[in-house]
Parts: sequence; C-alpha cells; structure tokens
Amino acid sequence: METKEEQNELTIGRLLTFGAVTYLSTSPFDSYAETNVDWNQFLGTWNEIKRIDNSFQSGLSAVSATYSLQGDGTIRVTNQGLSATGETRLDGVALIPNPSVGKLKVSFFFPFFFGDYLVLRIDRQGYQTALIGGPDPNFLWVFSREKTIAPQIETEYIEYAKTIGYDTNRLLSY
Repeated sequence: METKEEQNELTIGRLLTFGAVTYLSTSPFDSYAETNVDWNQFLGTWNEIKRIDNSFQSGLSAVSATYSLQGDGTIRVTNQGLSATGETRLDGVALIPNPSVGKLKVSFFFPFFFGDYLVLRIDRQGYQTALIGGPDPNFLWVFSREKTIAPQIETEYIEYAKTIGYDTNRLLSY
C-alpha cells in the first residue's frame, strides 16, 4: 500500500509527463504557422475581435491578451475580460519552441499542460492585426491592437482560416 507521500509523487510525476506530452505535441495546423515572426513586435496587448467560443472563455467579453517577456526568456500571458460578475484575469506562461516559427506553447497550469497557439496571419508592417489558431478547428481568434479591425482584413483572415480547415461559421464577435 502506497503512502500519501508516494501517491502525491506519482500524481506529480503523471502531471509532469502529461505536460511534456502536451509540450511536444503537434497539430495538423502547424504547417500553416507564419515563419520568422518578430516576437519582440508581437509582445504587448492584443484585443480580441472575434473568437470561436470555448470553455475557458465562455461568458467573457472585452477580452484582451498581453504578452510580456520575462527575465528567464519565457513570455508572460495575461488574459483579461469581463464576465457577468466583473473583470477576470488569468496569467500564464508561453514558450517559443522554435523562434523561426509562429507557434507558442501556452500554459495556464505551468508546467502541467500546454496548448498550441499558432500565428496563422499577422500584419508584417506594424504587427497591428493577427489571426491566431489552435491545434484543432475549434480554436480561432482574430486579434487587433485596436478595439476594431478593418473589415477587409477581418474578411481576409476569416477566409484564409476557412480554406485551411478552421470552423469559421462558429466565429462570434465579443
């Protein structure tokens, strides 16, 4: 019979193994990630223009995500939004597995779980708009540095996402 301490060690070991598996995971959408993203220009605050609703953002509006470089080379991710009960905030960590590929591994439960965050399109002139996808067709966001986005850019991003297999019919404005 295992002691409580042994059970805790097993649980932590399993969680770390799961974290490693999710960090190393790939997705069919990886090949669509932009290359040579300037991560320094990417840092800062992005406003969510549209998203496919998901369990971890359900009920939120006026969502923004702020990315800031930490001293250890990781990126701090701060998501903020409004819910029926007021402002919410969730902090996480992002790692860049390959600096030449527009892909972050984001964890809000570091180091136990990582999700893919793919930069599918980005405004290369000023890093003002971005199309972000997840590892499957149920995770998609349109971001802008401003609270709005030019309609033609939004349409271009959504059409592109549709052509590569994202479920754009489920995109909603918040």
